[in-house]
Amino acid sequence: MRWSFAAFVLVGLTLALGAPARAEPLKVVSDNPPVQPGYSRFVLHSDRIGRDFTVTVNTPGAIAFLPGQKLPAIYALDSGYGLAGPQGVVLSNTGAMEPAIIVSVGYLPGQALFRNTDLLHNKVTDHGATYGGGGAAFEAFLLEDLKPFIEAKFPADPARSVLFGHSFGGLFAANVFADKPDAFYGYIIGSASAWADPALIARVAAAAPKAHGQRVYLTVGEKEGAGKPGGGSTMTDGYNGLLKALKGQPGVILKAQIYKSETHLSYYPRLVTDGFPHVLPPGAPLGAYQARLPDATMAKYVGDYRLPDGRPFSITTDKEGGLYGHVAGFPPIGLLQNGPDRFFTPTVDANITFDATGATLAGVDGGTMRAEREKAKP
Repeated sequence: MRWSFAAFVLVGLTLALGAPARAEPLKVVSDNPPVQPGYSRFVLHSDRIGRDFTVTVNTPGAIAFLPGQKLPAIYALDSGYGLAGPQGVVLSNTGAMEPAIIVSVGYLPGQALFRNTDLLHNKVTDHGATYGGGGAAFEAFLLEDLKPFIEAKFPADPARSVLFGHSFGGLFAANVFADKPDAFYGYIIGSASAWADPALIARVAAAAPKAHGQRVYLTVGEKEGAGKPGGGSTMTDGYNGLLKALKGQPGVILKAQIYKSETHLSYYPRLVTDGFPHVLPPGAPLGAYQARLPDATMAKYVGDYRLPDGRPFSITTDKEGGLYGHVAGFPPIGLLQNGPDRFFTPTVDANITFDATGATLAGVDGGTMRAEREKAKP
């Protein structure tokens, strides 16, 4: 969804998003001014946990443009390793996935070890060190504090949020699924450290029949099967156990992947580029195509239209036979033909259908908006 098209259908419209009020237990410690469009960074204090968290929000180059329309949100643990946000924006803006807001949740400098508390629901002793046990509180922080905060500030769809975690983050995501599969619309579970929670796989197996269409991307690196130092189960063992627990469940849309020749961390960039499109597949219909339209066909559509708020927009063409829609002051966006009198706006998740008196814009979420035709251009 490119911002230019969103702008041309939204300029001047007021969206009634109906977002809930910000959760009281969350306080903004700092709200840094954006250094670039589509980027926001907050330091948030959680009364529930008693610590600060960094939260970085990357938004796609799209704006929810139909009344009430919202975007899915991906919550990336461990700050998305600094990659999830920028990569997600590129995937969104190029149509490789449904445009989404990427929320990367992490820690202040010097506090990264708190992940060992927050991401494990149960305590574990490993090489003489005992840690973990804060997973339930961190889960409540995400679901009851952070999600409402994000949904109040951004057009994030509460019903289509995704949880993304790798390593201990993958373990945490699997535990959230085990607690309540419907807590998130989708889950990306990379190299889950199931060795640290022996009861996890049985809990996931018990929860899987309760899922209702959750999209799950489950992964591990091929070279993660060598075993933990000192013995014990491997990441590959955890992957195989989770695969068995999730596979064949009618309420789980599962894709599982072993990354050949990859280690625990080396495949992470591919986890983003492969996992995001699985949990949020692109909305472009298969029938959309680019081809030169006959002049007589284009003449039916070219002209001036008016949006419900009175703002004008126009449909124009170029010498190659492409059709474009735009509002003055904003770059145009091309339209792909998707049937008789019907076009698809790439990465915008919307169709525009022309008729004798105007055009109807329809989003994939069911929202519509009418634009009346004013006059045909000569």
